[in-house]
Amino acid sequence: MIPPPSKTIIAHTEFEEKVKNLFKVFENDKTLFFTVSYLLLTAIGMIFSGAYFLVFDINILDYSQVSDFILIAFKDPFYLLFTLMTVILTVLIYYLNKWLIIKFPKYFLRQEEKIWARWVKQTGNYYFWSYMLVLLLYIPESAYIYARYKSKEIKAGKGQTVQVYYNSGPHTLKDSFPTLVGTTSNFIFLYYPKTKTTEIVPFNNVSKIVIIDSSHVSKAKTSTLKPR
Repeated sequence: MIPPPSKTIIAHTEFEEKVKNLFKVFENDKTLFFTVSYLLLTAIGMIFSGAYFLVFDINILDYSQVSDFILIAFKDPFYLLFTLMTVILTVLIYYLNKWLIIKFPKYFLRQEEKIWARWVKQTGNYYFWSYMLVLLLYIPESAYIYARYKSKEIKAGKGQTVQVYYNSGPHTLKDSFPTLVGTTSNFIFLYYPKTKTTEIVPFNNVSKIVIIDSSHVSKAKTSTLKPR
Protein backbone atom coordinates (compact mmCIF):
# COMPACT_ATOMS: atom_id res chain seq x y z
CA MET A 1 0.00 0.00 0.00
CA ILE A 2 1.37 3.37 -1.02
CA PRO A 3 1.47 5.80 1.97
CA PRO A 4 -0.43 9.08 1.58
CA PRO A 5 1.69 12.07 0.58
CA SER A 6 3.11 14.22 3.34
CA LYS A 7 1.25 17.41 4.25
CA THR A 8 4.48 19.25 3.49
CA ILE A 9 4.55 17.88 -0.07
CA ILE A 10 0.84 18.65 -0.50
CA ALA A 11 1.38 22.22 0.71
CA HIS A 12 4.31 22.67 -1.66
CA THR A 13 2.33 21.25 -4.58
CA GLU A 14 -0.57 23.60 -3.87
CA PHE A 15 1.79 26.57 -3.61
CA GLU A 16 3.51 25.59 -6.86
CA GLU A 17 0.15 25.41 -8.61
CA LYS A 18 -0.74 28.90 -7.39
CA VAL A 19 2.59 30.24 -8.64
CA LYS A 20 2.01 28.69 -12.07
CA ASN A 21 -1.48 30.20 -12.23
CA LEU A 22 -0.06 33.59 -11.32
CA PHE A 23 2.54 33.34 -14.08
CA LYS A 24 -0.21 32.44 -16.55
CA VAL A 25 -2.15 35.56 -15.55
CA PHE A 26 0.94 37.72 -16.07
CA GLU A 27 1.67 36.01 -19.37
CA ASN A 28 -1.82 36.80 -20.65
CA ASP A 29 -1.85 40.33 -19.29
CA LYS A 30 1.49 42.08 -19.78
CA THR A 31 0.06 45.40 -18.57
CA LEU A 32 -0.82 43.86 -15.22
CA PHE A 33 2.67 42.34 -14.99
CA PHE A 34 4.43 45.67 -15.56
CA THR A 35 2.02 47.45 -13.21
CA VAL A 36 2.67 44.99 -10.38
CA SER A 37 6.42 45.07 -11.06
CA TYR A 38 6.50 48.86 -10.97
CA LEU A 39 4.43 48.96 -7.77
CA LEU A 40 6.85 46.50 -6.16
CA LEU A 41 9.82 48.60 -7.27
CA THR A 42 8.17 51.78 -6.00
CA ALA A 43 7.35 50.19 -2.64
CA ILE A 44 10.94 49.06 -2.19
CA GLY A 45 12.17 52.51 -3.22
CA MET A 46 9.89 54.15 -0.63
CA ILE A 47 11.12 51.84 2.14
CA PHE A 48 14.78 52.42 1.32
CA SER A 49 14.35 56.17 0.84
CA GLY A 50 12.38 56.50 4.07
CA ALA A 51 15.03 54.60 6.04
CA TYR A 52 17.80 56.73 4.51
CA PHE A 53 16.21 60.08 5.38
CA LEU A 54 15.28 58.89 8.87
CA VAL A 55 19.00 58.64 9.65
CA PHE A 56 19.04 62.44 9.25
CA ASP A 57 15.89 62.76 11.38
CA ILE A 58 13.81 63.61 8.31
CA ASN A 59 10.38 62.13 7.73
CA ILE A 60 10.43 62.21 3.94
CA LEU A 61 6.65 61.79 3.79
CA ASP A 62 6.24 65.31 5.21
CA TYR A 63 8.16 66.80 2.29
CA SER A 64 7.00 64.63 -0.61
CA GLN A 65 4.25 64.76 -3.19
CA VAL A 66 2.66 61.96 -5.18
CA SER A 67 5.01 62.65 -8.10
CA ASP A 68 8.00 62.02 -5.83
CA PHE A 69 6.76 58.52 -5.03
CA ILE A 70 6.04 57.77 -8.68
CA LEU A 71 9.62 58.56 -9.64
CA ILE A 72 11.34 57.38 -6.46
CA ALA A 73 12.39 54.08 -8.04
CA PHE A 74 14.63 55.93 -10.50
CA LYS A 75 16.41 58.14 -7.96
CA ASP A 76 18.87 55.44 -6.98
CA PRO A 77 19.92 52.58 -9.32
CA PHE A 78 20.39 50.41 -6.24
CA TYR A 79 16.60 50.19 -5.78
CA LEU A 80 16.24 48.46 -9.15
CA LEU A 81 19.25 46.25 -8.48
CA PHE A 82 17.89 45.24 -5.08
CA THR A 83 14.46 44.44 -6.54
CA LEU A 84 16.02 42.18 -9.18
CA MET A 85 18.19 40.52 -6.53
CA THR A 86 15.13 39.94 -4.34
CA VAL A 87 13.19 38.30 -7.19
CA ILE A 88 16.18 36.10 -8.10
CA LEU A 89 16.75 35.15 -4.46
CA THR A 90 13.08 34.25 -4.02
CA VAL A 91 13.15 32.02 -7.11
CA LEU A 92 16.38 30.34 -5.97
CA ILE A 93 14.96 29.65 -2.50
CA TYR A 94 11.79 28.24 -4.06
CA TYR A 95 13.64 25.79 -6.31
CA LEU A 96 16.14 24.90 -3.59
CA ASN A 97 13.29 24.08 -1.25
CA LYS A 98 11.63 21.99 -3.97
CA TRP A 99 14.87 20.07 -4.58
CA LEU A 100 15.36 19.45 -0.84
CA ILE A 101 11.83 18.06 -0.48
CA ILE A 102 12.49 15.58 -3.30
CA LYS A 103 16.01 14.75 -2.12
CA PHE A 104 15.31 14.46 1.61
CA PRO A 105 11.59 13.65 2.05
CA LYS A 106 12.13 11.92 5.42
CA TYR A 107 13.71 15.04 6.88
CA PHE A 108 10.77 17.21 5.83
CA LEU A 109 8.37 14.61 7.18
CA ARG A 110 10.06 14.81 10.58
CA GLN A 111 9.99 18.62 10.49
CA GLU A 112 6.32 18.49 9.59
CA GLU A 113 5.57 16.33 12.61
CA LYS A 114 7.57 18.59 14.95
CA ILE A 115 6.89 22.08 13.65
CA TRP A 116 4.90 22.48 10.47
CA ALA A 117 1.81 20.35 11.12
CA ARG A 118 0.13 23.00 13.28
CA TRP A 119 1.34 25.79 10.96
CA VAL A 120 -0.09 24.06 7.88
CA LYS A 121 -3.34 23.38 9.69
CA GLN A 122 -3.74 27.02 10.80
CA THR A 123 -2.63 28.77 7.60
CA GLY A 124 -3.60 26.23 4.95
CA ASN A 125 -0.28 26.73 3.19
CA TYR A 126 2.81 27.73 5.15
CA TYR A 127 4.90 28.32 2.02
CA PHE A 128 3.09 31.51 1.10
CA TRP A 129 3.19 32.90 4.63
CA SER A 130 6.80 31.81 5.09
CA TYR A 131 7.80 33.81 2.02
CA MET A 132 5.82 36.81 3.24
CA LEU A 133 7.46 36.63 6.66
CA VAL A 134 10.95 36.41 5.17
CA LEU A 135 10.31 39.35 2.85
CA LEU A 136 8.84 41.46 5.65
CA LEU A 137 12.02 40.91 7.66
CA TYR A 138 14.50 40.91 4.79
CA ILE A 139 13.48 44.12 3.01
CA PRO A 140 13.34 46.49 6.04
CA GLU A 141 16.60 45.09 7.44
CA SER A 142 18.30 45.53 4.06
CA ALA A 143 16.93 49.07 3.85
CA TYR A 144 18.33 49.85 7.31
CA ILE A 145 21.79 48.50 6.44
CA TYR A 146 21.90 50.40 3.14
CA ALA A 147 20.66 53.60 4.80
CA ARG A 148 23.37 53.38 7.47
CA TYR A 149 26.06 52.78 4.86
CA LYS A 150 24.93 55.57 2.54
CA SER A 151 24.39 58.10 5.34
CA LYS A 152 27.80 57.29 6.80
CA GLU A 153 29.38 58.35 3.51
CA ILE A 154 27.35 61.57 3.50
CA LYS A 155 28.20 62.43 7.11
CA ALA A 156 31.88 61.83 6.38
CA GLY A 157 31.69 64.47 3.65
CA LYS A 158 32.18 61.95 0.83
CA GLY A 159 28.96 62.81 -0.97
CA GLN A 160 28.21 65.54 -3.52
CA THR A 161 29.46 68.84 -2.12
CA VAL A 162 27.43 71.88 -3.18
CA GLN A 163 27.05 75.59 -2.59
CA VAL A 164 23.51 76.89 -2.32
CA TYR A 165 22.60 80.36 -3.55
CA TYR A 166 19.44 81.76 -2.05
CA ASN A 167 17.40 84.35 -3.88
CA SER A 168 19.00 86.83 -1.48
CA GLY A 169 22.53 85.61 -2.20
CA PRO A 170 24.91 82.74 -1.31
CA HIS A 171 24.10 80.92 1.88
CA THR A 172 26.74 78.65 3.38
CA LEU A 173 28.35 78.37 6.77
CA LYS A 174 31.81 79.89 7.00
CA ASP A 175 34.53 77.60 5.61
CA SER A 176 31.97 74.83 5.21
CA PHE A 177 30.10 73.59 2.16
CA PRO A 178 27.14 71.27 2.68
CA THR A 179 26.76 67.78 1.28
CA LEU A 180 23.67 67.05 -0.78
CA VAL A 181 21.47 64.52 1.02
CA GLY A 182 18.68 64.44 -1.54
CA THR A 183 15.79 66.32 -3.08
CA THR A 184 12.05 66.17 -3.60
CA SER A 185 9.90 68.25 -5.92
CA ASN A 186 9.83 71.17 -3.49
CA PHE A 187 12.75 70.71 -1.10
CA ILE A 188 16.50 70.19 -1.04
CA PHE A 189 18.14 68.47 1.93
CA LEU A 190 21.66 69.47 2.96
CA TYR A 191 24.06 68.16 5.56
CA TYR A 192 26.95 70.11 7.09
CA PRO A 193 29.65 67.61 8.19
CA LYS A 194 31.54 70.13 10.34
CA THR A 195 28.57 71.17 12.43
CA LYS A 196 26.69 67.86 11.99
CA THR A 197 23.49 69.67 11.14
CA THR A 198 20.83 69.00 8.52
CA GLU A 199 19.17 71.83 6.62
CA ILE A 200 15.89 71.64 4.70
CA VAL A 201 15.56 74.32 2.06
CA PRO A 202 12.47 75.03 -0.10
CA PHE A 203 13.37 75.15 -3.78
CA ASN A 204 11.39 78.39 -4.07
CA ASN A 205 14.08 80.10 -1.97
CA VAL A 206 16.94 78.85 -4.14
CA SER A 207 18.30 80.63 -7.20
CA LYS A 208 20.93 78.01 -8.06
CA ILE A 209 23.00 75.18 -6.66
CA VAL A 210 26.67 75.06 -7.59
CA ILE A 211 28.40 71.70 -7.62
CA ILE A 212 31.76 71.81 -5.84
CA ASP A 213 34.69 69.71 -7.03
CA SER A 214 35.44 67.36 -4.14
CA SER A 215 39.18 67.61 -4.83
CA HIS A 216 39.05 71.41 -4.82
CA VAL A 217 36.34 72.34 -2.35
CA SER A 218 37.29 76.00 -2.43
CA LYS A 219 36.60 76.23 -6.17
CA ALA A 220 33.14 75.89 -7.60
CA LYS A 221 32.54 74.16 -10.92
CA THR A 222 30.68 76.00 -13.59
CA SER A 223 28.05 73.26 -13.83
CA THR A 224 24.96 73.93 -11.77
CA LEU A 225 21.72 72.31 -10.71
CA LYS A 226 18.76 74.54 -11.30
CA PRO A 227 15.83 74.37 -8.87
CA ARG A 228 12.58 72.86 -10.11
